[in-house]
Amino acid sequence: MKLPIPPRARPCAAVALCFAMAVLAAIASVSSISLMPPKIEPLQLQIAGAGTRVLVDNPRSLVSDDLASDGDYQTLQKRTVLLGNLMTSDPALEHVARRAGIDPDNLVGNTRVTANVEAVLVQPDSERRASDIGQAPVPYRLEVHPDPVKPTMNVYSQAPTIREAQKLANSAMPGLRDYLRAVALREGADPAMQLQMEQPSLARGGIINGGAKIQIAGLTFVFVFFASGIGILIATKLRRDWRPSATGSPGAPALTPDPAGGPLSGPAGAPRARARPALARRLGLEGAFSPAVAMGPGGTIAAPAPALHRPARSQLAAEARRAALRAGDWPRTTRVLPWMLAMMMAIVWLVPFNVIQLTVSLPIDLKFDRLVLPFIIATWILAMAAGGPHAPRIRVTWIHVAIGAVAVIAMLSLVIEARNLNETLEFDTSVKKLTLLASYITLFLMTASSIRRSEVPAFMKYTLGLALLAALGTILEFRYKVNLFYEWSDSLLPDIFEVGEAEAAAIDSIGRRLVRGPGEVPLEIVAMLSMALPIALVGLMQTKVTRNKILYGIAAAILIAASMSTYRKSGLLAPVAVFVTFAYFRRRELLRLAPLGIVIAILINVLSPGVASNVLTQLEGKNRGVATISDRSSDYDAVRPDVWSHLLLGRGYGSYEHTSYRILDMELLQQVVTVGVLGLAAYILMLVSVVAVARRPIRARGPDAGIALAAAGAAVAFLVVSTLFDVMSFPHCPYIVLWMAGLLAVVVSSKPRDAEADGVAQEVRWSS
Repeated sequence: MKLPIPPRARPCAAVALCFAMAVLAAIASVSSISLMPPKIEPLQLQIAGAGTRVLVDNPRSLVSDDLASDGDYQTLQKRTVLLGNLMTSDPALEHVARRAGIDPDNLVGNTRVTANVEAVLVQPDSERRASDIGQAPVPYRLEVHPDPVKPTMNVYSQAPTIREAQKLANSAMPGLRDYLRAVALREGADPAMQLQMEQPSLARGGIINGGAKIQIAGLTFVFVFFASGIGILIATKLRRDWRPSATGSPGAPALTPDPAGGPLSGPAGAPRARARPALARRLGLEGAFSPAVAMGPGGTIAAPAPALHRPARSQLAAEARRAALRAGDWPRTTRVLPWMLAMMMAIVWLVPFNVIQLTVSLPIDLKFDRLVLPFIIATWILAMAAGGPHAPRIRVTWIHVAIGAVAVIAMLSLVIEARNLNETLEFDTSVKKLTLLASYITLFLMTASSIRRSEVPAFMKYTLGLALLAALGTILEFRYKVNLFYEWSDSLLPDIFEVGEAEAAAIDSIGRRLVRGPGEVPLEIVAMLSMALPIALVGLMQTKVTRNKILYGIAAAILIAASMSTYRKSGLLAPVAVFVTFAYFRRRELLRLAPLGIVIAILINVLSPGVASNVLTQLEGKNRGVATISDRSSDYDAVRPDVWSHLLLGRGYGSYEHTSYRILDMELLQQVVTVGVLGLAAYILMLVSVVAVARRPIRARGPDAGIALAAAGAAVAFLVVSTLFDVMSFPHCPYIVLWMAGLLAVVVSSKPRDAEADGVAQEVRWSS
């Protein structure tokens, strides 16, 4: 049965249907819809906050006591901490709730004490976290912050309205006073001898989640619109595939006569056997092919793929390079997008953009990369809208599908948990994290759609060059305690930008130097250099020129030396993962480079003396009980309540960033907490898909094998460092791995047209 909608109007009808579904879902996300009777009531999603300060003093004021000493004030400060803990205890909260006129079951409290101790000692364990999760839906909250030096405490309240928040904050001190008086009378003590509390001014309040309704409704609209659109496209494709063809069987491709009068061909038109002779005629190499004629089924003449004569191969390579120059391949091109992407990658490798902030006041938090990327995205969209032979074209691969699954699950987790995250004031942070994820994915889409197949080797070499600059700067920081990336960024950028401090001479809690290069933490530069190492190893294995082999070997030594100069165990483990990947795909070639590996090891000790022995010492059993390892070990038990309470889709993407939670030094653990088991599976699948897509060209050992092997090595390195620290929290790393994945997608999604010329050109570029 055919649809009554004309074929030309069906796309517009599909868009209208998606729009209507998205609008209904957006309204339902911020409203309560009733069918009997039919009505729509807006939900109470706004949250107000208020704050005040409480002064604590002895029954005889210390201010008027001329004999008071510093010890007296320190003792009073400790008593203030005790009072702060008492204020948020269950018995005291009952008196506070009575003063505020609210149900005690709807009020929870928490006291935060600032202490100069290791973070692992103050981070919540599983029991405390389980209690926090149980209290999450409560609408009224009281939070007390005792001052670490002075006998004062700040009291903050949270309520649905500003008036209720102010009343709750103003009731905190009288409620605590009522509780202390009741205890004194019950114990037979004189209430006049208790500590005195004074509130200098009434609480001031305001709305603290302004725009929450718009954010929740907007996110729901976007998710439902695109999800329904993808569903319609999939349904349409399945319907076409199962529609009976001319042969009478579902999904069978219809055969069409060859326009040139040859045998029957498939939907692609003429047989591929004609592609290479046509290419040879365009290049003036008609004699380079030797077609072998054979009889096909039914007496037809079948022309198999012609073989390319070896003497003509060098001539075809030279002509292919000249054709590429005429076509304007990067870097010899006037196309804007490749140059903009190259500029973006230079920023990723050489600029500490995550610690560069605008000094002007803006409604949103903008890092340096988020000031540059929108211009590239706008250019990309305009180029696609303009069309033409050089316009970007998105060709979907399995890598696209896997990355899309990560994005869909991240958005779905936020749509489902939006109201809960709004109650805990974490929804805004999650939306910012989702926006950052969108910027990573957009870079991948622009790379995969804007770069030509013949440009990929040049961009691979460009990436290796940027990585070497970052590595050399890191080695200089290790040797001379000067971070050039931070200093040059501070001196070259205008005054409206504020650059963070590098602290090149600082040490961490276990005595290791903080060598971070252009990254924010040392582990970030380790991950960056490990993902560039496969490019150097591919060049080392593929080149036949001795001089180039030496240069690639030196490049690999510089990358490993810089990675290990951070004094991190990951600086050794991540490069080892790359070598294991190469050993799996290229065992024989890697064994042939074993003598050169000894030279590289010596060069590493020359560039970064002493780091190898230091890193190896950290791997010994006696050193596995340091704070960094014990902190990671304690994370597994501490996140159990979050994992089991939100097993499938997590508590919301990017939501585990609140100050009351733990710092999870493992990305896989962060994923299972925030996006659940499904999100963790999608995250791993995203990286595995890169290796899976790269496997076929690697096994084929064709001209694309080197590019595929480099991308696979980068994906494995990223997966390994995901088990060592929260790699997605540091933007340099996901930018680089998705850049490499985008270059691989260009290779595997390119049309077979002129594939022989492209392949020869790629071999020539890698060998040179």
